[in-house]
Amino acid sequence: MNNPAAMFDIEEEGKSLRDYINVLRRRKRKMAITASIVFVLMVITAFAWPPTYRSQSTILIEQQDIPDDLVRTTITSYAQQRIEEIKQRIMTIGNIMNIVEEYELYSESEMQRKTRTEIAQDFRDAVSIRPISAEVVDPRSGRPSTAVIAFSLAFDGDVPSKVQKITNEITTLYLDENLRERTTESQSTSDFLQAEGKMLSEELERLDAAIAAFKEDENNKGALPEADQFNRSVVDRTESQINDLSYMIEEWKKLKIQLESDLTQLSPNAPVLLSSGQTVLGEADRLKALQTQLRQASAAYKEDHPTVVRLRREVAALLESGAVGDERKAMLEQLRAERDRLAQLKDKYTAESPQIKTSQSVIAGIEKELSDSVVASAEETPDNPAYLLLKTRLQGTEADIRNGTAKIADLRLKMEKYEGYLSRAPQVQKDFSRLGRDYQNTIAKYQEIRYKQMSAELAQNLETEQKGERFTLIQPPELPIDPVSPNRVALVLLGGILAVGAGIGMALLLEALDDGIYTIGEVTTLTGAAPLVAITYMENSVEASQHNRKRIYIFLGLVLVGVIILTCFHFFIKPLDVTWYILLRKLGIN
Repeated sequence: MNNPAAMFDIEEEGKSLRDYINVLRRRKRKMAITASIVFVLMVITAFAWPPTYRSQSTILIEQQDIPDDLVRTTITSYAQQRIEEIKQRIMTIGNIMNIVEEYELYSESEMQRKTRTEIAQDFRDAVSIRPISAEVVDPRSGRPSTAVIAFSLAFDGDVPSKVQKITNEITTLYLDENLRERTTESQSTSDFLQAEGKMLSEELERLDAAIAAFKEDENNKGALPEADQFNRSVVDRTESQINDLSYMIEEWKKLKIQLESDLTQLSPNAPVLLSSGQTVLGEADRLKALQTQLRQASAAYKEDHPTVVRLRREVAALLESGAVGDERKAMLEQLRAERDRLAQLKDKYTAESPQIKTSQSVIAGIEKELSDSVVASAEETPDNPAYLLLKTRLQGTEADIRNGTAKIADLRLKMEKYEGYLSRAPQVQKDFSRLGRDYQNTIAKYQEIRYKQMSAELAQNLETEQKGERFTLIQPPELPIDPVSPNRVALVLLGGILAVGAGIGMALLLEALDDGIYTIGEVTTLTGAAPLVAITYMENSVEASQHNRKRIYIFLGLVLVGVIILTCFHFFIKPLDVTWYILLRKLGIN
């Protein structure tokens, strides 16, 4: 029966399912003991494991109340990014140690045994943040996307009341830090833009002063870009006026020559009418008349004819009396010629020119000689109306020529002045354009900064009045009733599975180590011949009563284990009445 070779041969034979069932029946006691030990150990582990409670709050990320088209916030970071940033600010060692000390999360020995860094790390591991996302449609692109609309905060600990308080503390820190961060960020943006606006305003004032000083500069007056068109129009208009005056002066000169010619043909004195009705001509007219008569008489008579002699004597007498008059006429002709020369010099030279001064001196001397002479005094009292009319027209024409010449000189000076403005205009315009570009660039930046500053101020008011995007607590942390770990039901079920597996494994292991023969097949294999008959084992009354007592003990043990399991479930997992109510509701009975 104990031949190793035979045993080896037996193991080589394949076993049927019935053989394995028989193995489990033979080893049921040891299998039950092993399974009971494993199961009890798992149950003890499940209920001896310290419970961990979790308190959780839910924070909603609300969008701003005012549409983005009206007021745009200055905070552009994403919600998930802000949540992580706030976590980093809150989960500092200082804040964590304050919470740990306030709620006495660790004993004195643990506080001494662990470093601050280790305690802070354990606290961070106990805090969990879970974003809550939803499928939304982007209003700008119209495409569906995933957006974080809320997030949950949870803290795990072994004392439910402390867990709830710490979760509430962390939630408050998150809400306060988000509000502080958004307010600070909007305030910083507004302050920065305000400082930039002030700097640009001072730069604009400096450029205004520079442009004003540039315009007030004597070298730049009249040559500024805005005066260029005016300067050109003034030059063109002045040149046209000079041309018109030059043409008019030429006409006046022609008129002057005509008047002088007509004036020389008139006698300054009008004929005298005697009481007898006889007209007495003036000396010049008498001289002309006598000269005419003398020519007629010379043609008709001889030289010694009395009429010819008388006429010659009268003409000679008139010529002797008119010598002074000829001298006056010569001086007047010289005065007129010198005045014409002065007018021509004024067209060419300035008033300070030596030629003009010399001509003026000559004219003054001639006028003084005329005033001192007797002829001048006689000239001052002409009485011929036609002569006086022509003389007045001549004097007016001469005055027009003088005034026109002086006006041309003034206009030439004016044109030179504005031509100088035009010649300096390119360089002045270059410098002025540089100042203008700086001014325009600065004012464009200033207007942009002012627009952004007003937007930032609106965004700041939006955050201050809590009208922007904000964190809203929609589910405050509650006092945890059931622990989140360990999952005692799962551990008990796992213990049952492991117990069954351990029992079967123990039975198979013992069967493999046992070299006994228990089946007809094994006998046939070992002896080479089948037995004639197989007699089953028959129990006596004593063995039957022992088996009955064992069954009762097993039944009672199972009942006791069930009671223990229900008791542990009631106290450690969930009350039985609540479980019963939940079960009925799931089944639809209640």
